[in-house]
Amino acid sequence: MAPATRTSLILGCVLIIGPWLICGQLPLPVISLSTNQTVIRLHDSFSIRCTGDSELNWDFPSSEDEDNNVTIRSEENNSGLFVSVLIVKNATAHHTGAYTCYYNDVQTEDNDIKGSEVYIYVPDPAVPFVRSVMFDHIILVTEDEIATIACRVTDPNVHVTLTNKEERKIVNALYDSKQGFLGIFPSGSYVCEATVNGVLFKTDDFIVQTWKANKNISVEMQASKTVFRSGETINVYCIVLENEVVNLQWNYPGQQRRVGIMKVDETKVPQVRLEYTLTIPNATVMDSGEYECVVTSAIDDVTEVKKINMTVHDKGFINLSPNFGLLEYANLHEVKSFSIDVHGYPSPKILWLKDNVTLNKNLTEITTSTLVTEEARYITMLQLIRAKEEDSGLYTLVAQNDAEIKTYSFELQIKVPALILQLADDHHGSTGQQAVECLAKGMPVPDVEWLVCKDIKRCNNDSSWSILVTNGSEISMETHQDHDNLIKSQVTFKKVEETVAIRCIAKNDLAAVTRELKLVAPSLRSELTVAAAVLVLLVIVIVSLIVLVVIWKQKPRYEIRWRVIESISPDGHEYIYVDPMQLPYDSRWEFQRDGLVLGRILGSGAFGKVVEGTAYGLSRSQPVMKVAVKMLKPTARSSEKQALMSELKIMTHLGAHLNIVNLLGACTKSGPIYIITEYCFYGDLVNYLHKNRDNFQSRHPEKPKKDLDIFGLNPVDESTRSYVILSFENNGDYMDMKQAETTQYVPMLEMNEASKYSDIQRSLYDRPASYKKKPISEVKNLLSDDGFEGLTLLDLLSFTYQVARGMEFLASKNCVHRDLAARNVLLAQGKIVKICDFGLARDIMHDSNYVSKGSTFLPVKWMAPESIFDNLYTTLSDVWSFGILLWEIFSLGGTPYPGMVVDSTFYNKIKSGYRMAKPDHATHEVYDIMVKCWNSEPEKRPSFYHLSKIAESLLPGEYKKCYEKVLHDFLKSDHPAVTRMRSDSDNSYIGVTYKNEHKMKDRESGFDEQRLSADSGYIIPLPDIDPVSEDESGKRNRHSSQTSDESAIETGSSSSTCIKREDETIEDIEMMDDIGIDSSDLVEDSFL
Repeated sequence: MAPATRTSLILGCVLIIGPWLICGQLPLPVISLSTNQTVIRLHDSFSIRCTGDSELNWDFPSSEDEDNNVTIRSEENNSGLFVSVLIVKNATAHHTGAYTCYYNDVQTEDNDIKGSEVYIYVPDPAVPFVRSVMFDHIILVTEDEIATIACRVTDPNVHVTLTNKEERKIVNALYDSKQGFLGIFPSGSYVCEATVNGVLFKTDDFIVQTWKANKNISVEMQASKTVFRSGETINVYCIVLENEVVNLQWNYPGQQRRVGIMKVDETKVPQVRLEYTLTIPNATVMDSGEYECVVTSAIDDVTEVKKINMTVHDKGFINLSPNFGLLEYANLHEVKSFSIDVHGYPSPKILWLKDNVTLNKNLTEITTSTLVTEEARYITMLQLIRAKEEDSGLYTLVAQNDAEIKTYSFELQIKVPALILQLADDHHGSTGQQAVECLAKGMPVPDVEWLVCKDIKRCNNDSSWSILVTNGSEISMETHQDHDNLIKSQVTFKKVEETVAIRCIAKNDLAAVTRELKLVAPSLRSELTVAAAVLVLLVIVIVSLIVLVVIWKQKPRYEIRWRVIESISPDGHEYIYVDPMQLPYDSRWEFQRDGLVLGRILGSGAFGKVVEGTAYGLSRSQPVMKVAVKMLKPTARSSEKQALMSELKIMTHLGAHLNIVNLLGACTKSGPIYIITEYCFYGDLVNYLHKNRDNFQSRHPEKPKKDLDIFGLNPVDESTRSYVILSFENNGDYMDMKQAETTQYVPMLEMNEASKYSDIQRSLYDRPASYKKKPISEVKNLLSDDGFEGLTLLDLLSFTYQVARGMEFLASKNCVHRDLAARNVLLAQGKIVKICDFGLARDIMHDSNYVSKGSTFLPVKWMAPESIFDNLYTTLSDVWSFGILLWEIFSLGGTPYPGMVVDSTFYNKIKSGYRMAKPDHATHEVYDIMVKCWNSEPEKRPSFYHLSKIAESLLPGEYKKCYEKVLHDFLKSDHPAVTRMRSDSDNSYIGVTYKNEHKMKDRESGFDEQRLSADSGYIIPLPDIDPVSEDESGKRNRHSSQTSDESAIETGSSSSTCIKREDETIEDIEMMDDIGIDSSDLVEDSFL
């Protein structure tokens, strides 16, 4: 057979000409075989002859096994060449593979076998795949490297496929029957399959693992710390990024003595990261030095070296290196810094002391700080901000760790200009001696000099001053310095014959200051003493007058809390208050005094009182009506009378609404001002909630409903009802409703026997006529005052809705309440809520709900932030107060912000956004309303219109229908508050005719129909109560029109002559004479 060769290039080999490859100066051996690829039948025998220039050896498929079927025989030919023959008997599938003949004594640099090769196939239908070793099944390659999956076959004609087991699909790759599948394969498991004679054969799994190899090596070297103490553990980290195929070598100081502990951790997310760790336990000083990490790429032998220094100390230590001396100076008001370098391990604790007292870190004038410059090295700094004289002292730095303590102290002196603290004359009495003492200070310590001027008239000229000379007997001087560097210099005169001037001069490097004193001869001293005493008395008188004026001005004055505002900017953010005194007063509201009988006092405050009364002739449907009458105290000032009249004008201007305490009439002429309002049977809402706490039910009661009339018709049998009075406790809490122990009266004009107080029935205007006979089931008991069924959650929602409707009405009139709270909400029969204001009758100085702020008292806990901090009151600030009111309702009369005192902490919490938690009985929907009302930005709070809609959505549908019907019938009824707002075409709505009705009609001003629509209205204040004593009650038991005559008498004219006013007629005066009133005793005829 013609010789053939299969050659490979190796290091150091050069290709010559023809089939000869010269390697190590010898030609490759020659194999005697007819072809390079031979297929041998199963169980046949074959031989291969190899000829070469040196001793030969063979490599064949079963060379590592003990194969008795393979023998090798060596021969020599005549030409001196070496001959080796390999003989295979009974060939099997395991003999399939490459047969290589090579020289024994020739090695390449990589120790690979290089020689001539022939490939033999031995087909076996039962064994289609050549047996492979375990290492062939684990294939490690880089990402872009061509891999070989060695599923070789015994028959070159067999069709083989490759399948990816994870993806379960055939892989399209190049197949070589001598090598297997060649290609770039992703990591995974693969299997080769072949079908022979209809039988499917599979190989074992081939595992391909790809490694990321990067030509650019990214290496980082880290250590948790680089300074150690003997016995600690050193950990050094060498981190390789984006490259998995690397070799790493550690070089470190103690490598020859002992081997460190090495490990490697690998992560692939988010990037490939190899972390090699070198650990040296129980480190010693000999382990100090340079640690080196050498990383070499397995692809192209690129090497990266990283180094880090480690220091091991025998024990802990501290070294201090100050940058200044033991004595330092700083100028007054100078910014001065002192820094010290600290080197220590373990990390020391650093403290600064002044005069052996630790400096407070919260000081703003003296600050300390410590910075880490590098491991175990620090810079600590002491800084004086605008140095002051008291900053002088001994400063000490203390650095301490568990090994030792180091300190450094220095003295700091603040340079202060010379200053004379005191220049005083000390008279020694009977001895006649006089001493002048000059007390001065400064740094450096000042020198003190004395000058004298004997010609007092010329002492303004420096030439008149001369140095004070001491002579021991007549004039002596002594100077000494104390431990605070104060200089005390004293000059003593044995006797002063005439007045002289003494000047003390204190000077140092920074300044020179002087002060002067006159020494008066003893003969003149008594005269000066008398003059000084007179001056002191004069000063005391002046100061006393000033104090009295201040106290008088700070005395609280009555002012109406509610305001009518008018916007003066398009966005509504700028507004002005409407002056109520500019509003007209319509005489239709005037009610004759002889038609009003005053009864017991309901309440009394700092400025006025509210009295229960009976009005005769307010309307045709109810000629007798129980009312509440507001009036000022006899001691009221003119400004308070004007404020009450302003309140009345606003009320007449705004009109009536179901959910406010409505104005019924007023008496402004021929006596003190009376404001007549609706009488609310159940008192304030806070007390009502307190009273019914124990009966509160979270759901509607299931007991049968009573056929009570809407708006509380017959809630309790009239014969068994006890009247109530409103009073304030001394602690200033909410008004308390309690039974009256004694009934006090303020009697007015005695009526006939048929009209006594005991015969009065309550007002029918608390319930519209059309609703007198309707059953309670129509409103699901929500508009019932049946106290025996308890208080329910729906009642609380009803109160919420009604207050929102009342405030919606006020907001529509541009009216700001400014004191919306549960104490200013009354409850009428039928559980009808009515908004009011107790400003006139409340003793705000003793009410804990009002906090002194300047010269006034404010309900701070109910006020919006913009009202507290910016004095800004709008409808949106009332919305905030509405949220607080909701909290009161659903806490059943709790005090807002429980446990909190109104102080700077309270104000800071409000500014920072603190809000109250949900009260116990509020639903999440209700609490959400509160939170919206408490938005710190007013424009983001809901309007009262939206609040009423939200509250309406929480109530049953029947309730809204019933409420609207009640409101409609109220506005269509002959209620005095409603009828007086209608057209003046019918004057017959007043049941009792005035004596001078034609003159009163002439006084009526024109009325704007649109402004006085039935929709308008406003709230009025009702009282806190301080019942009048029995003695006072006795004094007032006179004619009805003389109820407040005390004030009229005190301020009226002393003349007995009746002087006719400009707007009075003879009939007016006669009418007052008929009822026993002296017109000269009246405070005023009218506030119009």
